[in-house]
Amino acid sequence: MAVGAVADALGGAGGGSFASDDDPELVRDAIPFGLKLYETLLESTPEHRGLLVAAARGFASYAYLLQDDASRLEASDRESARVLRQRASRLYLRGRDYALRGLEVAHSGFRAALATDFAAALARTDRDDVALLYWVAAGQAGALSAAKGDAELIADLPRAGACMQRVLDLDESYEAGAAHEFFVSYEASRPGGSVARAREHFARADALAHGERASLYLSLAESVSVPEQNLAEFQSLLDETLAVDLERAPQSRMVNVLAQRRAQWLRAHVADLFLDAEPTGGTP
Repeated sequence: MAVGAVADALGGAGGGSFASDDDPELVRDAIPFGLKLYETLLESTPEHRGLLVAAARGFASYAYLLQDDASRLEASDRESARVLRQRASRLYLRGRDYALRGLEVAHSGFRAALATDFAAALARTDRDDVALLYWVAAGQAGALSAAKGDAELIADLPRAGACMQRVLDLDESYEAGAAHEFFVSYEASRPGGSVARAREHFARADALAHGERASLYLSLAESVSVPEQNLAEFQSLLDETLAVDLERAPQSRMVNVLAQRRAQWLRAHVADLFLDAEPTGGTP
């Protein structure tokens, strides 16, 4: 009963104090303890849905922090950056597997069905499964973003897209349009994707987020503006990223801080991304 009570409290936290913190380094150092606590509790309550969601979210969040560190190390220590990205990719997949476990608890045989006929498997899911579906897709796509070129991860990407499409079908407003934001990068980068559709998803996500998701503007900037070499749009989107008020959505403070930090880094490196840009002289 005690384990169940703690699991309920942690599993329902939705990121809790980590998500609302404004110090990425503090959170990065603290998250591992929380993740191991989740795993310890899951040994006693292996089918606790809330804990499985929390573990999936937590591992993906920690992986993103490591990936962000890797991007900053790239110029000065390429080997350390490579090692960090490999670790981030593994942690993304660990989070994905917890989300898949949650779907297996709710729908026996789900994981096997997803591997053979994902359309039929996803048809069994409902609105209660939205968070798990989201973190399956985010974990899978995140792993590939950290380990670009991995053939197995590339082959699995369509299943990630299908899971996220199911999120849209069931609840497009989940996490203020996070699924639409996912498709900004997904459509712009996948083989056979569409920049036009990426922009449509951006517009819908922007309407749902009400200016509270700094990462949304960054997604369009990096996924579309850079490949199109649209410097004016890129700079405008960075401005919008940096203009997001961190206090407007305290529950998203951490992800917004990270997006704004990334925007500042991109602004300092704009000459590396655009042929017609002049060096800014900024500090990484």
